[in-house]
Amino acid sequence: MRLDGFGLFVDDMAKMIRFYKDVLGFEIKEEENTSNVYLVKDGTLFFTVWAE
Repeated sequence: MRLDGFGLFVDDMAKMIRFYKDVLGFEIKEEENTSNVYLVKDGTLFFTVWAE
């Protein structure tokens, strides 16, 4: 079995984006004002995040 990614639900999308983008170096695949984003690192989709 291989895990290609996973999803998270968050309360504060802007705060989550800043952390994963600025601290961990992920690339964000959507606009920051959307209800879900895809986080990519080194060309690999790691996970999807949805706003609750």
